[in-house]
Amino acid sequence: MLQTHLLAFGITHLTDARYFAAWNADYLSFSIGPDGLSVEEFMAIREWVEGPTCVVEWRRGAGEPLTAEAVKAYGITHLLLDHDAPLPDLDGESLTLIRRIPVAGYQSAEDIGELLHATTGPVVLDFAAGGIAYEDLAEGSPFTIGELQRILGDRPAYLHIDLEAEDADAAAAVFHGLALRGSSEEKVGYKSFDDLDDLLEALE
Repeated sequence: MLQTHLLAFGITHLTDARYFAAWNADYLSFSIGPDGLSVEEFMAIREWVEGPTCVVEWRRGAGEPLTAEAVKAYGITHLLLDHDAPLPDLDGESLTLIRRIPVAGYQSAEDIGELLHATTGPVVLDFAAGGIAYEDLAEGSPFTIGELQRILGDRPAYLHIDLEAEDADAAAAVFHGLALRGSSEEKVGYKSFDDLDDLLEALE
């Protein structure tokens, strides 16, 4: 059992899906689009994993807009969108929405707070997108951990951030959860998870 919550995103193959499911992730988010999966491939992989909630990650360039008909037909219940992406027209279909907010080194806690207030529900705070590591955050750059805790309150936020295994306990003690990104297989059906194993084992 991990000391913190886990969201895995950018998943494009069954190997990643099974790995993160075995670590009891809350969410498995599957990237849909030309560089990821088709909705049909997402459906097929979803049948092979149990436990986590499966999320459709609809990024820019995903092709045709997500429709209410597709949501209903494929049983999609959760959607991950970039913070500034428009909501699809779902014609009354109910979805749980997760927003990804990239964090840059020039942004203040107040800047991020404004973006948070414009959304509801769980969020992925993507520090890695701005090249920000946990060590930077611990040293107060671009803002302090205390400032981040203040603007988050009790909001379920998953941090995507470069985190060393020795800092895992400290991070788990102050934040709701971590977001880890999937990556390509080394060959079909095989991938080394040594780097993630060290981090996740430190969180047990």
